[in-house]
Amino acid sequence: MVIHVRYRPGRFLVQGHAYATVWPAEAAVGVARETGPRTCHRTVPDPRPGCLLRRRPELVEIAIRALSPAVNDTFTALTCIHWIGDSLCKVTGQWHLIRVYPDGDGAVQLVAAEATYERLVQRAFEKIRQAGRGMPAVMIRQLDTLAKIMERATAAKDRQLLLDQAAMIDRLSLSSVEEESDRADIDRAYQSVLRVHAALPESQVAPRGGGRGAPAAQASQHWNR
Repeated sequence: MVIHVRYRPGRFLVQGHAYATVWPAEAAVGVARETGPRTCHRTVPDPRPGCLLRRRPELVEIAIRALSPAVNDTFTALTCIHWIGDSLCKVTGQWHLIRVYPDGDGAVQLVAAEATYERLVQRAFEKIRQAGRGMPAVMIRQLDTLAKIMERATAAKDRQLLLDQAAMIDRLSLSSVEEESDRADIDRAYQSVLRVHAALPESQVAPRGGGRGAPAAQASQHWNR
């Protein structure tokens, strides 16, 4: 059989909605009877670097809570940005989207949901940027982190993603930071990102693909939560 998992770990599942598909359809009955969706799982060795990346969503949540007016703990948020940047440095230039996992004989057994590199970058920076409006320390730390990640970027597509994030931070500083000297500090950090990008050699690396798709269409049956 082949199992297609529709959601990544941590995603919210609505009761009654399909979260996995089994090929062929008749195999789903046996899977549900013998193991059931509550206990069925498969452990797949992850060949990609940066195991801390699995904790990235939690680090983003911690940073956002730290930046809330009720907590107002900027130093915790800055530490989270450091660790998020560390994990992205480890996978930048090496992230290969893996969706199809074979069994020991090479036959497709599991089709998983995986995040693209673009999505990783967006989730790592955007919510913290939004929560850090008007906070120069947060903006500077994010820009410093983007400069470090940029050094590892080999594909033009990945570099542009990082430039886009830096530009959004720069625009936010212009609209939310009143102190001129603070804006100047942020601008210096932004210019550092641009200098790193300008110093990188032109890359001939092809854009990352999305991996193989699901098996050929067959009769299927959904597992429902």
